[in-house]
Amino acid sequence: MSPDTIATIISVSIVVLAIAIIVTVIVSKIRHLSRTLFGTSSLIEGIQGVKEDQEQMRETPRSLHGMTSVYMPMIKKDFPELDVEQYMNKTRSLLRNYFSAVESKRLGVIAEEVTPNFTNYVQGIIDQLSSVANTQHYEDVNIYDVQIARYIKNGATVTILFEASVGYFSYVTDMNNEVTFGSRENRMQTIYEVGLMYVQDADRLHNRATALGVNCPNCGAPVKTLGEKFCQFCGTAIKEINIRSWKFNSVTNRHFNRENSESLTVGLSEPNALFPTVFLHYL
Repeated sequence: MSPDTIATIISVSIVVLAIAIIVTVIVSKIRHLSRTLFGTSSLIEGIQGVKEDQEQMRETPRSLHGMTSVYMPMIKKDFPELDVEQYMNKTRSLLRNYFSAVESKRLGVIAEEVTPNFTNYVQGIIDQLSSVANTQHYEDVNIYDVQIARYIKNGATVTILFEASVGYFSYVTDMNNEVTFGSRENRMQTIYEVGLMYVQDADRLHNRATALGVNCPNCGAPVKTLGEKFCQFCGTAIKEINIRSWKFNSVTNRHFNRENSESLTVGLSEPNALFPTVFLHYL
């Protein structure tokens, strides 16, 4: 064997050994990274596991913090005649009707008691969709649970904030039924917050938000306790005569995606939805 042949063999061996060392180091680093990220030495298994986890997340309802047991006694104390459970059921109906109104572009399907802000907002979404010949779809909607999230007293206005765990397919199509936003295949799990407000007649009060007090019709004394039925000073029964009422005033998708904001929206957008459902206007 000639010296040149031996030199070639040695050179090739060195290159092969170097490559083997480099590959070994790379594989070791990949396995270490995979163990760190996925808890397994196999990167392929780790990635597959992530996909399976994502699929499971799409099918698993979001958990609610649920403060019902904390706030229910407070609400019952302030408003003993209020059927909170009934309004929790109405929250389910409101959400379904809201989705239906946006999808069908018909405001009239919302049958629950809502404030003008609520109806104006939904009509705005419908008008925006119509102006670009788009349709927002909500399919296979499941409302898994509704709980009380917060109980907010702000002067003479009171808001019960319900939270609802919701699953659906949400996407937008154009006039040719082509998907322009979202996905027909990927199911979403999210949480909606629905505000129920105790309001007084806005027309009668001329928008004086800080002057929402009620006075006894007999002695004129102010009624300071929410839900009170009798005057503390003269004992006269206080008839609310439609001055006060509970109305739904807001809907918020808690898990929205800021990166998906479109020029047609007001800056906030739901994941896989062209238009936001974020509005917390108060009378």
